[in-house]
Amino acid sequence: MTAVPHDLRSSFPHGEFDLICAHYLHTPFDLDRAAVLRSAAHALRPDGRLLIVDHGSTAPWSWNQDPDVRYPSPREVAAGIGLDAATWMVERADAPRRIATGPGGRTAEVTDHVLLIRRSA
Repeated sequence: MTAVPHDLRSSFPHGEFDLICAHYLHTPFDLDRAAVLRSAAHALRPDGRLLIVDHGSTAPWSWNQDPDVRYPSPREVAAGIGLDAATWMVERADAPRRIATGPGGRTAEVTDHVLLIRRSA
C-alpha cells in the first residue's frame, strides 16, 4: 500500500473502490465539497459504497461556536451531490446522537449526520 497526497480541489485518487469514507470533511477553506463527494461516488465499483459522516451539531468545545451555523441534513447532502437515482441508492440517511468526550474529559451529547450511498451493480 502506498499513500499518495492529493489536493482534493484539483485531483482525486485514481482507481475503483469498494468503500470510500468521508468523515467530517468540513473546512473553512475554499473547497467544492459536493464536487469532491461526486468524484468519490464515481470512483466506486458496482455495489461499492460511499460513507459520509458529518457534524450535525456543535460540541461545546468546538473552535466554531457560531450560533447561526447550519449543518445540512444527510438528504440535503445527497441532493447536493446530484447523483442519478437510477445508479446510486441512498441506503442510510439519519442523524444519530452520541455522547462525545472532549478536552479534559468533558462530555456532551452531539449529533452526527450519516449518509450511506451504494452504486448499483
